[in-house]
Amino acid sequence: MENKIIKLLKGLNGSLLGIGLDNELMLDAINENDNIDLCYLFSNAKIRGKKFNSYGKGKNKTVNIKKLRKYFKKKSLDNVVCNYEVIKKYIRGFVSNSVYINRNKLYIYGNLKDLESLEEKYKRYTDDIEIKKEKDCFLLTVNNKNTKVNFFKDTKYKVIDFVNDTIEFITDLLVN
Repeated sequence: MENKIIKLLKGLNGSLLGIGLDNELMLDAINENDNIDLCYLFSNAKIRGKKFNSYGKGKNKTVNIKKLRKYFKKKSLDNVVCNYEVIKKYIRGFVSNSVYINRNKLYIYGNLKDLESLEEKYKRYTDDIEIKKEKDCFLLTVNNKNTKVNFFKDTKYKVIDFVNDTIEFITDLLVN
């Protein structure tokens, strides 16, 4: 799966937001790609290169994944590439925020066991979803070109997700 993601990063163009891309091969693929104009990375890797911007002057500044709308304008990024393990605890708000800030494609990769719930959450916004599976990994591609964001729709889905997470938490407590 790592090779597919590296190949994908070499073929991107425009602006890029990378969340959780800590692999050196991935960072090198981004740095070698001349079609990427601007790249924002939220990761723990040491970043060197002219394309990488990290919201701060001279130092890396921590940006809360919950508040991506505050830092990026509506449909301002061409591509978003995420590691699901990094965004897992913020997924309730990240789904609507990623649709809001992305104007082209969103790529999420991770473990296969988490795919069903993630696919269900993105199907609320668009039906243009492509899934590539391997042994225990997946690559979810969401096309956000014709996706529209609505405040009331986002709020409704956040409430539904909160209630479902609460019920799941309570049942886990009772069962264990």
